[in-house]
Amino acid sequence: MSTALYPLVPPFVAVVILIARLLIDFGYKFGLVDQPNSRSSHVGAVPRVGGISIFIPYILLGLGLYFANFDFVVNNAPYWIGLSAIVVLGTIDDRLNLSSKFKFSIQFAVAAYYVLSSGNYVDNMYGLFGIGVLPSWLGITLSIITVVYLINAVNLIDGVDGLAAGTSMLSLYLLSTLMGGGEFFFSFAFLGLGLIVFMGFNFSSNKKIFLGDAGSLGLGFVLATMAMEFLHSGNGHFEHMNLSPIVAAVLILGYPIADTLRVFMIRIATGSSPFVADRRHMHHVLLDKGFTHFGTTTFTMACVGTIVLMNKTLAPMLNSHLMIVLNIGAILLIHMFVRHRSVQLRIFWRSFSRAIFNPVKKVWSRYVTN
Repeated sequence: MSTALYPLVPPFVAVVILIARLLIDFGYKFGLVDQPNSRSSHVGAVPRVGGISIFIPYILLGLGLYFANFDFVVNNAPYWIGLSAIVVLGTIDDRLNLSSKFKFSIQFAVAAYYVLSSGNYVDNMYGLFGIGVLPSWLGITLSIITVVYLINAVNLIDGVDGLAAGTSMLSLYLLSTLMGGGEFFFSFAFLGLGLIVFMGFNFSSNKKIFLGDAGSLGLGFVLATMAMEFLHSGNGHFEHMNLSPIVAAVLILGYPIADTLRVFMIRIATGSSPFVADRRHMHHVLLDKGFTHFGTTTFTMACVGTIVLMNKTLAPMLNSHLMIVLNIGAILLIHMFVRHRSVQLRIFWRSFSRAIFNPVKKVWSRYVTN
């Protein structure tokens, strides 16, 4: 990220905090609230304004940098236009509860616009399963479907305080690092700070807000477009890697990808529509095992971080196909441990997370949300 942008960091954080506080009353007044239902784990209406609080300053910052002729913004106009459309769609959905068909049609249109306008799509499988260069029509089609899938995958894991925000922040950091930092660190730096601010409000007891679809769909779009930028062979972001770029991208975005795929498969196997909401997501499993929202989020992020560290350590020694088997084994092991040793795990993790994070939560509640 350009050093010229560093002075913008403190005012950006201040603006996110200010907008979040101001939009709480706005959310109640104009119906941007989440009402509890049979799948909810919260009590009472909660404003769905977290995503707006983050993305309004972020998009306005991008607009300002566009008029200031910052090349990395000017050259990525499809990203900013697509993100704005998705955030508007999510905001309207938070208020009006749009039909799934309408939302999918807009998402596919935005994904197609981004892929075709930016030229960023998966054009090569890099030898994974013996597959190399893909025909343009196939790569573009698969990429559009993937972008829509990731947009909704992040949305579907947004069922526990801090989970979508925390895992997205980790993925933003990893993708921007793999792409060499620089201009790609821009999204992590500003969105990451915005997500930290949001999580402070999200875990607050008296100033609680949710991301809403504007936030979760927006984050999904950001991660999906970064993945397309990373995977397009012409951009050369992975020449230094020992692991297949496809495997690396799937691992970085592994939690929303795996959890959504797992739930879809279970629903189809039981004769239900894959798009019918239920309580089969992993965060629901952890909540039903007695984990708190905070414990569920921190435990999931710790598991994701551990798997990433394992891959970073072993990738130079094993090929991509063995790494796939190893990761599937690690995921199954974690799943079995949660299922059959949940009591011991919950007691340990509650003590551990409280010791680490409670002092931070107290300072945040005293000086920011209050």
